[in-house]
Amino acid sequence: MSDDRLATALRILAALCAIYIVSHFFRVSVSVIAPDLMRELMLSSEAMGVLTGSFFLTFALWQIPLGMMLDRYGARFTNAGMLLLAVAGALVFAGAESLAGLTAGRVLMGMGCAGALMGALVVSSRWFPPDRFAMVAAVLRGVGSLGNLLATAPLAAASAAIGWRGAFVGMAVLTAGTAAVGYLVIRDAPPGHAFHRRKVEGAGAVVRGIVEVIRNPAMPPMFAMNSVSLGGLVALLGLWGGPYLHDVHGLDTVARGNVLLAMALALITGNVVFAPLDRVFDSRKRVVIAGACASVAVFAILALLSSPVLWQVTLLFALIALFNGYNVALLAHMRSIFPDRLVGRGLTTMAVGGIGGVAVMQMTTGLIVGAFVQDTGLVSAAGYRWMFGFLAATIAAALLVYGRCADAKPSHERARRALSVDDL
Repeated sequence: MSDDRLATALRILAALCAIYIVSHFFRVSVSVIAPDLMRELMLSSEAMGVLTGSFFLTFALWQIPLGMMLDRYGARFTNAGMLLLAVAGALVFAGAESLAGLTAGRVLMGMGCAGALMGALVVSSRWFPPDRFAMVAAVLRGVGSLGNLLATAPLAAASAAIGWRGAFVGMAVLTAGTAAVGYLVIRDAPPGHAFHRRKVEGAGAVVRGIVEVIRNPAMPPMFAMNSVSLGGLVALLGLWGGPYLHDVHGLDTVARGNVLLAMALALITGNVVFAPLDRVFDSRKRVVIAGACASVAVFAILALLSSPVLWQVTLLFALIALFNGYNVALLAHMRSIFPDRLVGRGLTTMAVGGIGGVAVMQMTTGLIVGAFVQDTGLVSAAGYRWMFGFLAATIAAALLVYGRCADAKPSHERARRALSVDDL
């Protein structure tokens, strides 16, 4: 890769990361203010599960049309344009006076952020070598996780100073600026890439491409793993971490934000730690299995501990985020099974499971936690322990299915790339 092309690729990656920061903020922004929303608008635990899950359900439903748009129009136009929906969603959320209004705002945010990661991965797969895909994915997830940081202590501080409504108005302005920068900087592929010579597919060809993706024999096991790989993390960082720290440990908004900040920092660290492991061990499958098994173990510990002290909870929450770095290897594994002409539809179809799984797990955990509400309005520690156990069990079950898929070795991709260059 020439110096000029590398410089251009890095500028594009920076713009993609900025969009992903916004997406991360919106997806987890409810957790730290959840007790305030529940008190101010009289929302139940089940309602909170529906509220947060609505973002992910909408996000998932948009993946199939998103894949068509990415393959046909490219990520530059698609991502920047859709992000304007998130601007509208933040403003609707800020002005909401009921669950319906809050949910409408979350739905718009989910639509607006639907292409943030998949669009970035599609573009990155064309600008960077295949054997470096896990590293690029780690950069995207790591830098994008700064949005998680914004949604913890900074959001808590802003909410304390100007209220959560004012904080979301400010985020709407920042999101609009990010959309403009993305449109100006992002380029869908390098000069001379096949993307620029692609034929515009008709409706029949688009549908046939989706069918081809679905019929890929590697789809079922990877779809199963991807359906739970983020669910446990987001259940804590995006929803129940704040209420748990409030109900069981009595923390106020700022203190909750500080604990979740530690978790967000651990997530960034996890992406950095896991990024090179697929090349170190020349295996993506083994990295995924190791990280997922560690995640199951930590959730199981949280489920079994009857009265953990705050430092133990903080450490275990941070470990869950740290081990979730295995997702960068899973993303690279998923990308490896699709040709470039189907990469948009392939990754977004996978994302239906990933984000749809988050939505289902949010709503299911809402039912679990809601069954343990006490007369005081607080949820008992037992309710949260059952939730942790449920999350451990779902990841363990998906691992059994994922174990059937074939590995994808970075060394094989390097060899194929070298052969193709020699053939030229």
